[in-house]
Amino acid sequence: MEKDVFDIKVLRYPKLAKCSSCDRVRDIYYKALIYDVEDKKQIVGDLELCKLCGENLNTAAGNELKPGEEVIKTFNFNGG
Repeated sequence: MEKDVFDIKVLRYPKLAKCSSCDRVRDIYYKALIYDVEDKKQIVGDLELCKLCGENLNTAAGNELKPGEEVIKTFNFNGG
């Protein structure tokens, strides 16, 4: 999946709704925006995703970090 046609956002306030992926009523934490393939600016659709489905789709899209996360400092505990 190309990043410029598929964008996953984290909702500031989760809401209770039906997940677009698993069809279960859960708290919705993620919104995936799907952009037009040709112009890559217009939104042609969106998906509302629960926490599990959103994290899985984010990982499948090739993102290592969850949206909204940032590594500040890495520690090495192997005696270095």
